[in-house]
Amino acid sequence: MLRHLGVTNLGNTFDAMCHPEGFAKVLNNFKSLAEGKAAYFMLLVYGGVGNGKSKCCEATVIALYDRGIYCKRYRWSDIVRHLKELMKRGGYEEYFNRIRNTPYLIIDDVGSGSTGGQWEWGELEDIVDYRLEQHLVTIITTNLDGKDIPGRIISRFKDKRYARLVFNAIPDQRPLL
Repeated sequence: MLRHLGVTNLGNTFDAMCHPEGFAKVLNNFKSLAEGKAAYFMLLVYGGVGNGKSKCCEATVIALYDRGIYCKRYRWSDIVRHLKELMKRGGYEEYFNRIRNTPYLIIDDVGSGSTGGQWEWGELEDIVDYRLEQHLVTIITTNLDGKDIPGRIISRFKDKRYARLVFNAIPDQRPLL
């Protein structure tokens, strides 16, 4: 079950999380999407390591599951690795389209464990652009600085009609979260 949902612990719920000072905006954006109360359907959260982004992704998956909605947390490096493997043996388009079309998509740790090359950014941009056009719930996290994310991706998350771009400024909280 854990592997199927992409979570490390079913106890990683919103209620079980620590709430360090300055974390409320991040937490509230995740919770609003998870509870179906958000006016937006896309969320990009960026900022340092160890400050709760992945735990919020897991809590979102669990909250959605509790509402009867299937959502998996994907690590960007795993998606990239799988796509590269499928280039060699076939099935690339099928997997890519499955990622693009899933009703609820969480991509965690963009830029971590991958090269961040133009091909990777191009694939992510394609996913984001398509999902924006189709109004599909999309959450992306990264520990990259906002200036290191391509402008076309950032721009889509700045559109307040559909998306939120949130900086998580709290410092590394491990093992507090």
